[in-house]
Parts: sequence; structure tokens; C-alpha cells
Amino acid sequence: MEQSNTLLEAVKAWVEEYPELGELDLHIDQVDDDAPSYSVGTSGLILLSESVLGIQTWQYNAVLQSREYTADDLSRLNAAAFTEQFIFWTNDRNASDDLPDLPSGMIPESISADNGMLLDLDEDGDRGVYQIQIHLVFTKE
Repeated sequence: MEQSNTLLEAVKAWVEEYPELGELDLHIDQVDDDAPSYSVGTSGLILLSESVLGIQTWQYNAVLQSREYTADDLSRLNAAAFTEQFIFWTNDRNASDDLPDLPSGMIPESISADNGMLLDLDEDGDRGVYQIQIHLVFTKE
């Protein structure tokens, strides 16, 4: 995998490896009106600690959003299964130390995903946006 210039690009490239996305495009910061559609966006950067040597540990927070069909229980169940499976997939990759390739000077330490939930429903209830939070911890010299 080619080295990314930004943390968002690194997380996007890593998420694109999730098999359930198939050939669908992964957008930045917004999903399309039509389902299914997926996007990844940033939700914050937090300095966790700094050593006496100046090495900093950061947490980069991102979200994976998906617009899914939500008209009936089966559709909503399938969308919920997508969020669960992505969280398990992320945990498995973290456990095998298969982490995103970060920009120069940044070393990935761990990645996790949690809080998969229905975030918003369209007015007609036919489609909704689901969101999963992603947390990438890395060191920066």
C-alpha cells in the first residue's frame, strides 16, 4: 500500500480493504442519497501524551458512514449486521497488527471500531445512515 499524505487518506485506504464494501466507492465526509453508499470522515484528533523525549501519542478519530435501506426489519437487521461485522473485522486486523500505513513520522499503535448505530433516517424511512466510530492511536516523533 502506498504511503498516505494525511491521516484521513490512510484510514480511507485501510477501510477500503473491508471485503463487504465490494466495488463501491468510499467517499469523504458524505454518503450519496442512493443506498448503498459509504463514506469516511474525520471526527477529531486528540493528544494523549508526550514523553520527555518529545514523542507524542495521539488518537485520531474517524467515522465510517453507510447509507442503507431501512424500509423493513430485514433491511435494518442487515445494516446492523454490517456495523457488527466491520467492528469485528477491525478488531481482528488490530490483533494481527495489520494497521494503516500512516504519513511519514507517524507510527500506528492500534486501531479499533465501536458504537455502530443508526444515525439518521430519511423522511420516508426508506433509507438511513449508519455510523461506526474508528479510533487510531499512533506515535509521532
